Amino acid sequence: MSDLASIMLSRGFLKALYTGNMLWHTSAFIHFSFRPQHTLLRVGRRINSSNPAISSTPGGDAWHHDILDYLGKINLGFVALAALRLTVLLKTRSSSPEVVGNGLGEDLDVLALTVLGIANASQAWNNLVVLRKTDRWILGKGFDRITVLDTVFAVLDFGVVVAKILKR
Repeated sequence: MSDLASIMLSRGFLKALYTGNMLWHTSAFIHFSFRPQHTLLRVGRRINSSNPAISSTPGGDAWHHDILDYLGKINLGFVALAALRLTVLLKTRSSSPEVVGNGLGEDLDVLALTVLGIANASQAWNNLVVLRKTDRWILGKGFDRITVLDTVFAVLDFGVVVAKILKR
């Protein structure tokens, strides 16, 4: 096994990865659910629109806020998934079969990190492939933190999944 794979499969790396995913999706939950106007002002380019109906509401309107709130609540499931797996890693000894080896922990990590990886990758793909081509958002056009973090977590999540599968 390569040094990189050994690092990615280590208990400490898994704890850090689950913690990072949990914090990242918690941030999405908070910003989308409780700060939709602020979020739209930061990532949207509505104020620059030539359409007065759009530029007059740069922070969106109640309809936009409802949609962001809905998206924010979806992130709670990802927070719970990362938190539950992290809790098991923190409470079990490193020699427990559910944490190391080819036991239940291996399968749970593959499942959990696949789900988290898909959540992160779907957003990164949307930012880099779809939104980048529009002039409505700052996303996908440079090193905005949303696109970067979605991409980084997708790569790390899937990297661990691949390493665990190849290790078998």
